[in-house]
Amino acid sequence: MKKLVYISIFVLCCLLAGCRAQAPLEQVQGLGKEEAAQIAANAVRKYYHLQVDTKNREITLEDPSKLIDSATGKPIYKGIPVHALLKDKPAAGEIYGFHAIIEPQTRQVLSLSVDVIGTDGERATQEAPVDALEKAAADFIRTQKLLAPASFELVKTSDVSTQTSKRYFYYSDGQHAIAIGVDSDLQQVVTFTYD
Repeated sequence: MKKLVYISIFVLCCLLAGCRAQAPLEQVQGLGKEEAAQIAANAVRKYYHLQVDTKNREITLEDPSKLIDSATGKPIYKGIPVHALLKDKPAAGEIYGFHAIIEPQTRQVLSLSVDVIGTDGERATQEAPVDALEKAAADFIRTQKLLAPASFELVKTSDVSTQTSKRYFYYSDGQHAIAIGVDSDLQQVVTFTYD
């Protein structure tokens, strides 16, 4: 009977130790949490002309070597994902969070997105015409010089989704490809990712 009690306690301790939350990563592949958050915040200011800071935000890094595509066995991300989310409840129109994928050696932003809270804390249901959204995406590429301005073209457009207010437009200049996400409620670019 004593053996059963000891074994039960041992199993319970093992389960509790295994269920313990992992400590947040402070650094991944030489890129620190604070540095990554500053790179992302600077990119938000540069590309979206929005004022954000890293104060009062929960900053997290993800290790791309632990995020593996089961079909290919390769990492899902080419860089290091960083997320900066408000600790407090966001107000309407406020930037709730911003996210980036950063190449650790060059510190280049490979992907960038922002989460903007709509009126009443929810997204609006009004849809913008697809041509207005496509124009916003193309103008963003031109003004930010993300692709060769004279030779980029629209490759495809995402379908309308009931789960997100974003429409994605995929462009290529023959050498590089990029996906641009435009929030249909705000009618502005809120994410881009190089392929």
